[in-house]
Amino acid sequence: MVVKPHCTGHIVSPATTSDYKVMFPNNISASGTTPLTSRPLRHLCSGSTVASAPSRTRVLSLVLMLAFVLTPLHAMAQGMGVQVTPTPIFGSDAEADESSATATAPDGIDQENGETNTLQDGSASITDPTNPFEVPRFVLKTTSAYSAYQRGFYLTAFALATKQAGLGDIYSQTLLGELYLMGNGVEQDPKEAASWFELAADKGDREAQFSLGMLYARGEGVDKDLNKALFYFQKAAAQHQKNAQFNLGLLYLRGQMVEPDVTKAMDLLTKSAQQGVAAAQYTLANLYQSDYFPAPNLDQAAYWMHRAAQGGFLDAQLEFGLMLFNGKGVQQDFPAARAWLKQAADAGSILAQNRLARILARGYGEPPAPVDAAKYYLLSKRAGKSDEWLEKFFKELPDKEKQLAIKALKNQTFW
Repeated sequence: MVVKPHCTGHIVSPATTSDYKVMFPNNISASGTTPLTSRPLRHLCSGSTVASAPSRTRVLSLVLMLAFVLTPLHAMAQGMGVQVTPTPIFGSDAEADESSATATAPDGIDQENGETNTLQDGSASITDPTNPFEVPRFVLKTTSAYSAYQRGFYLTAFALATKQAGLGDIYSQTLLGELYLMGNGVEQDPKEAASWFELAADKGDREAQFSLGMLYARGEGVDKDLNKALFYFQKAAAQHQKNAQFNLGLLYLRGQMVEPDVTKAMDLLTKSAQQGVAAAQYTLANLYQSDYFPAPNLDQAAYWMHRAAQGGFLDAQLEFGLMLFNGKGVQQDFPAARAWLKQAADAGSILAQNRLARILARGYGEPPAPVDAAKYYLLSKRAGKSDEWLEKFFKELPDKEKQLAIKALKNQTFW
């Protein structure tokens, strides 16, 4: 019998969703042999047997682990007009559009002798004052600083953002806050970061509002003040900042600093999830199968669990694999279940390693794979997960298969 992880609870059977067809990770075939290459999140918790649907207490425990997500910087870029490719949470920064920048190094700016003139398109032309024809040497657009940041040119980004921030560009002010907060291109200074965030937030920049709210929530660079954190989360969420919507939704769900309101929480979490926040998608999936509702909506639970799994959320990959294996909320599909469990297992999920080992040992629609089963069992055992059935299975293997499994284990890496 397959048991669910402690942090999410047991999933009960839903009706089959007729239009729910795509069950595989983006580049996994029906055979489940090609793993995803995206880097998922680390596993949030270890597990134990749970015999009922997620209770409110269990969902709130999940919420406590998920609260207060860092700002994804590509959202700030989109606010500045830079088109970037979205990345998984905690993934690497995306490449910015090459056409958004015409400068690549800070030494293209004459800090002492150059003049700054605002062009009709809102960009600034820095020219040599001795040039009688005023031929531009350098055109500084409001997106140039962030484009440099996205490429990892932090000194360039700091120089360009400082120029634009001085001209009143709120996006550059927000970027300066981020640079000071992270210590990129400048000495780390959370207090200075808070000053820049506040300047841009008061002018209405939603990314600065969310970042400032995070600083107040943590007491980083400012005195901790949850009321101010709530204030800035509300302002950012009103402008559809997806992480502010997520965090504010959790506050309404928990009744922290606000009156508990499941309806508002669901609305905010749904808006955040629709914008691609995998943590919000995973939270929704668990809420739809919890006792927050008179009857679970397992079609919606499966839908959002799938979305979160596709977004690289490790627990969701484990849970969705088990839903496919058991036919809970989706049509039973052993190859797809193996593919998702392998994705999570290879990323370091101990529970996924254990469940996958059992599936591979028994076959389930395919011939058993004892060597692979033994390898994943040893991986989970090495991490502290005991399993009497798998231990007996491993001891009964021929010595040759044991040695192959141990050799494969030595070659297993997660990062």
